[in-house]
Amino acid sequence: MINNLLQHFRNNINNDLLYIAIISGSVAAIIIVLGKMISLALRKLLKPIVKRSKTQIDDQMYDLMKSTFFKIIILIGLSVGLGIFKSGLSLKSGSPPQKLITYHPYFEDIVIAADYALFLLIVLILLVIGFRIITIMFNWYSGKIDSGENKNLSGSLFPLLQKISKLLLTALAFVIVLSKFKIDISGFIVSLGVGSLAIALAAQETISNMISGFIIMTDRPFRIGDRIKVNPDLIGDVVEIGIRSTKVLDFDNNILIVPNNDIVKSRIVNLTYPSALSRVVVEVMISYNSDIDKAKKILMTVAENNPLVSKTPAPDTFLIKLGDSGINYRLTVYTEQYQNNAKLGSDLREAILIEFRKEKIEIPFPQMDVHLQKNNES
Repeated sequence: MINNLLQHFRNNINNDLLYIAIISGSVAAIIIVLGKMISLALRKLLKPIVKRSKTQIDDQMYDLMKSTFFKIIILIGLSVGLGIFKSGLSLKSGSPPQKLITYHPYFEDIVIAADYALFLLIVLILLVIGFRIITIMFNWYSGKIDSGENKNLSGSLFPLLQKISKLLLTALAFVIVLSKFKIDISGFIVSLGVGSLAIALAAQETISNMISGFIIMTDRPFRIGDRIKVNPDLIGDVVEIGIRSTKVLDFDNNILIVPNNDIVKSRIVNLTYPSALSRVVVEVMISYNSDIDKAKKILMTVAENNPLVSKTPAPDTFLIKLGDSGINYRLTVYTEQYQNNAKLGSDLREAILIEFRKEKIEIPFPQMDVHLQKNNES
């Protein structure tokens, strides 16, 4: 029945080129109208759901769909209509019957150019949508991570992964476009492989540092803001984890730029993970003539009265050695922030010294008893 109606419509128009143009335009218009209806329906259906959600990611995805869905439908409708018009050029018309393309040969070039242009627009819009989805997903997840125990991971690993994802997506779009234009990319791939090998050989150290940086960001032995000890000469706070190097702020307020490869090969001590709770140890020596119970009481009282000392774990003191010159005690306390270590240790030693002097508890000087034995002559 539809074929009969189309044939009747074609006979009434009596112009095959106009008939193909009208059919192609009608199909494109129907697809666009249906797409607009679907777009409006999706908006009405999804908008209440998005409003009830507490997260922002669905709002951003909804805005992306609202701004791009109908544009894609328009391009798809035009592409389908153009395909129908192109196939219609093969229909026979006139007397003697010949294909329409023989009467209008220039239309073939126009259709091919329009087809390529529409294809490029579709790929470009899909690429932009892919970029926005990648950005939305990484921003959402980095915000989720930052709200937890992980510090500023969005400033280190996520930007790198985001750039790599966009680069891979761009490469995929580039390959798809080249295949559409029927361009052989095998030679390009071979040249790219040879060039990559040459670059890899010339920049081994840089590439090694980049791989090490990726390992650090993935394995995460430390985070931005952590205090680390890589070797006896490298202790400080991590201020930046880069692709090639890690920047550490030392106690002299200098930035140390350390290649990632050196860090990966070293033994790393994270002084702030899993928590910033840090231990401070103070060792003192008292003479054998001193009252050890009073000395222990002074050590515990000094620790308990200092506001920087954490209540949990509680302070404790131990007799660690009966030395040559005196009795060695160790006072162990914890503080909530590792930045307090130096000040807390100094405050405790000063307070202990004052209390020992007040309570007449002697801190002995190094001493040695020498006994002379007289040999008996026979």
